[in-house]
Amino acid sequence: MKSSIRAYLLSFVVACTVMTGCAQDTRVMDADMRDRIETELGTVERVTVMSTDGQEVMLDLPAFLNELQTQGKDLQLSNDPLKQEEVLFTLVLYRKQLAPLVVTVGERASQFGESTYRGPGAVTFYEWVHRLTGMGLLKQGKNNMVLSAEDLSQSLALAEKDTLYIQKVLSEAVPENEKNLQKYPLYPNYRLRIDSDERPLDVTVLTPTLISIPFGRDTHFYHVDGKLFSQLTEYLVPKEMANQSFDKLFKATAVRFEKTGQMAVDNLDLDVTQSTVEQGLAQQAVRMLKTAAPIEKQPDHVGAEEYRVHFKVNGEEHSVIFYSLHFRIDDEWYLHNQLQKAIWDLLKPSRK
Repeated sequence: MKSSIRAYLLSFVVACTVMTGCAQDTRVMDADMRDRIETELGTVERVTVMSTDGQEVMLDLPAFLNELQTQGKDLQLSNDPLKQEEVLFTLVLYRKQLAPLVVTVGERASQFGESTYRGPGAVTFYEWVHRLTGMGLLKQGKNNMVLSAEDLSQSLALAEKDTLYIQKVLSEAVPENEKNLQKYPLYPNYRLRIDSDERPLDVTVLTPTLISIPFGRDTHFYHVDGKLFSQLTEYLVPKEMANQSFDKLFKATAVRFEKTGQMAVDNLDLDVTQSTVEQGLAQQAVRMLKTAAPIEKQPDHVGAEEYRVHFKVNGEEHSVIFYSLHFRIDDEWYLHNQLQKAIWDLLKPSRK
């Protein structure tokens, strides 16, 4: 059945018998509902969100109580219980002299007590709490910061003035609810590890204007001033590592798959300059190649060739030739574990 999200949340606050309250298709006048919410929620002292790995973030209580009254409708009591793998975080309302109210939240369903709610209203509820959580993450105390460039294997403890600058940029970050965004960071894969009140925050700089922060199974994205990326390049300068066959591939402007052997791949051309998404995918493929183990000489038995992938850098193609357990690039041999399948799976969705 359907109920308004107001009635849904009010049932949490008053700790009523949810099954009984939601078993009837009743409607309550908005003004009356608002009065009841304001009365019952007056006992709430603080609201937090707990991640699946135990991180707790304080929400802005006035914002929570105010926006609670304006949430959408179309919650549906469901016979399909919220599964553990669906859970992204837990909402906890702490009340004066009363036990906390706990709501387990997934992207498409929420659970209170033994009752699970699905439908468009449950999605709206998740998006709302997700947004408030993202804002709460950025408000946590920030002290020491360590910057790393993962592709360069370098790190740097930032000075106080640099920490203050980054704090300012993060305080002005704008949360982004869209989840189908950049998945893989651009070279040199800058990351910030920031001390906070609860536990360190791990910030990944995906593009010059987009960052992400993991929160248990959930992930928060934010738009930031592009000047941040420029500043990071001054702290840790991107530069090609000497004598590394793979590092020059980060500068590829095109990637081409060539079907030359037994593996079922398509001839595919990927224009890396098309977008930061394509660029991130190509650079992630390079990171995967770097996980292979170098070997001193060509193996005696490499088997049949499976396919080739060519990285175009400064007009010149550098070819990776895959075999079942080995690959070759620039006359150097490497041992790998199913990388030929992993790289094809990574890049083949971009065939359009």
